[in-house]
Amino acid sequence: MADSKVPPVSNETDDFDKVQISDSNEMKTQSHGSKELNDSSSVASSGTDTSSIVAKSFGIRKSELIMAQMTNWWMKGFFFFTIFIGMYIMMMENDAVRTFSSYATNSYKQHSLMSTIGIIRSVVAAASLPFFARLSDNFGRFELFIVALIFRIIGLLIQSQASDVQKYAAGTVFYGFGNAGMRILWQINLSDASSLRWRLVAIGVLSLQTIINTWSVGEVTSTLLERHSWSFGIALWAFTTPLVCLPYMLFFLFLIMKARRTDSWKQIRQEERDSFIEGSASAKRYHSEMLSDTTFAGKLKGHTKLFGVRLVQTLHAVFWKVDFIGCLLAALVFGFILVPLTLAGGINSKWSRASTIVPLVIGFVLIPVFIVWEAKITKRPMVPFKVMKDRGIWAAFAIGIFSTLNTGMANDYAYPVLLVGMNASKVVAQRTPTLNYFVEGVTMPILGFVLSKVRRTKAFIIFGNFMLFIAMGLFVHFRGTNDGYRAKYYRDGVAIGMCFVGFAQVFIFRVVSVSVQSCTNHEYMATVTALFASFYQIGSALSSSISGAIWTQDMYGTIRGRMEELNVDTSLATLAYQKPYDFIAKYAWGTDPRRAISLAYADVQKKMCIVGLCLCVPMLCFILLLRDNKLTDDQNLDDAAIDPEMGVTAADRGKSRVIFDNDKDYILDFLKRLVGIKPKTASVEN
Repeated sequence: MADSKVPPVSNETDDFDKVQISDSNEMKTQSHGSKELNDSSSVASSGTDTSSIVAKSFGIRKSELIMAQMTNWWMKGFFFFTIFIGMYIMMMENDAVRTFSSYATNSYKQHSLMSTIGIIRSVVAAASLPFFARLSDNFGRFELFIVALIFRIIGLLIQSQASDVQKYAAGTVFYGFGNAGMRILWQINLSDASSLRWRLVAIGVLSLQTIINTWSVGEVTSTLLERHSWSFGIALWAFTTPLVCLPYMLFFLFLIMKARRTDSWKQIRQEERDSFIEGSASAKRYHSEMLSDTTFAGKLKGHTKLFGVRLVQTLHAVFWKVDFIGCLLAALVFGFILVPLTLAGGINSKWSRASTIVPLVIGFVLIPVFIVWEAKITKRPMVPFKVMKDRGIWAAFAIGIFSTLNTGMANDYAYPVLLVGMNASKVVAQRTPTLNYFVEGVTMPILGFVLSKVRRTKAFIIFGNFMLFIAMGLFVHFRGTNDGYRAKYYRDGVAIGMCFVGFAQVFIFRVVSVSVQSCTNHEYMATVTALFASFYQIGSALSSSISGAIWTQDMYGTIRGRMEELNVDTSLATLAYQKPYDFIAKYAWGTDPRRAISLAYADVQKKMCIVGLCLCVPMLCFILLLRDNKLTDDQNLDDAAIDPEMGVTAADRGKSRVIFDNDKDYILDFLKRLVGIKPKTASVEN
């Protein structure tokens, strides 16, 4: 009877399924595999006809087994706490380094290149996130975390010793790579260890630190700047962050060692070994030679040959399974297009120079190359078509771009705007842009508990979009107007707007991340999560590019124009543009030169905030296209098929359904009825 439940797999996904099954060699595993397929298929049978079943990778099964070692609440609580303290120091470091970057570019007399540094960091992060997610599925979360930590340390050391903006940018590449890897791996860890119902509460651990950091980072950075240089302030974290992450690494090692002693781990290892030998003619031959040779030298020679084959396969996996070329092409496309936009302006326009035109041409030429590679050449595209074609996935990716694009438009250059344009102290200028994170940290656990009761996501996301409309409207008024006198009035308005942004971000970005994870299984959870975060970073890069382009193209001319209006010597415009922090040290608040720069900052900021306000409209359209799966008490919807009484765990199951598209979307159905479209009826309500 069980066999009759297995639905036919659609032809359009046959090739992909064969790749998956070939890679893990699940067809050659133990006899319980047929039962696992039936268990998994029983869920698929209730879905759409196009749903399919694929083999689970050995890495995912190991990860499930490692998380299963946390058998009581205190172990899971301690695991979450180690991530919390690691994230606490990591975000304090991020905020401090971002501030020190402003002083670094100021010391290079290239302060306007702040956005360029931000673009480099975002582009590197966007390209590296799928890399970390896919490799962690194959080689382990802990191993990739160590790699990310090493790159982070190298980047900090290079940045701290950089003598020009080019060397600083090189350090930013390493730092952005490691920083993105550590954060996404922590988010994946929290998702691995939590059910969909409580997912928002779990990933809220990543935001709790903002409740403390919002009020402490400004004090830390201002104290460091008073006593030390920006160079020391950056180098300090190369030692501090790894030390604070030590409890997390030690506890994760404990879980791995505990999992290694289980029979399930030994069985998975045996299946993996058998798959390796059966999947390679060379490995099979060397293994036979090793078994037939009883001498020590012969066995050593056989082990060496097998190691060589394994090394080649590992390198092959790194190249193809993570789509290394695809990640590289994506980084090059965004880098070549976005970075020149922020470099072309300034005191003298550089649009006609080859240094601006050539990168732009290369970037646009690489776009079709990237498309051809992903569609025709690569064995493992960054986003498998069967996953990407679901509206719950691609709509979430679009929201990832717009959510940071519109908020980033208002947040970019926040520190100099407050410090220079609104006469804020260094502490206030540091603290105010982080108020959104504080509100996010306070709101997220509360919303997480509410979401665990409601178990639906779409209504919350729509509400968040409306809150973002209000926030952007406040920014247009308070950041887009300034008289050069009422500094506190405008600072308070900006602070209120930042609080609304933080409130909206919880309902949009955080809840959407739960929504997109509910659309797929554990096998693709890390990849989908990483790609969603990648689009989030792409949105950040786009916002930095647009705001940087507006700033570099308009700021110098606007400052000069305002100085002419106030009868100020226009030769001061060069100093005000290149080294604003030195400029405000010479001219006190309320003087005409200082008023000129405040008015100019407001003029340019108004343009940025209006763009951000307009972008809320297309984001609402994508929100309406999201799926509204019911959040269950399982890690993913596919695990709902597990019958605990049969003694089958998630790690034991070798098959899994890919997409869950049979949700009951009350909001979209209501909108369809309004325009006369009959909603489709889901076979089983999710």
